[in-house]
Amino acid sequence: MGDQHQVHVWENTYIMAPKDDEKFLPSKVTAVIKNVMDGYLSDKEYQAEDAKIWTLDLSNEIKASVKQDVNIPRYKIIVQVVIGEQASQGVRVASKCLWDTSADNYASYTFENTSLFAVGMVFGCYYE
Repeated sequence: MGDQHQVHVWENTYIMAPKDDEKFLPSKVTAVIKNVMDGYLSDKEYQAEDAKIWTLDLSNEIKASVKQDVNIPRYKIIVQVVIGEQASQGVRVASKCLWDTSADNYASYTFENTSLFAVGMVFGCYYE
């Protein structure tokens, strides 16, 4: 009888679309991705073992920066980072999504130096 569970009741907000000043703007998000990736990877040399750790660090840092620096509440932020060795090869990074074209969007940035390339992609999906 001492174990009582609290039940939280949530009311509907009926917010079906983001406000104009709270939309996912790719230009703002791309600037954040560029800032984080340039700062993190500028002095790095490609090492396969380190690249695994770098992708996780970059993904978490980009996600935190986007949430902090860009005013986009009610958005699910998904971050994907690909890092590879620069070896005069051609690489194409692609993705597919099913979303609402009026509210959802994405941004990407490609970083390159003499030994590596990195592609950072951020997807913003609006919570209705």
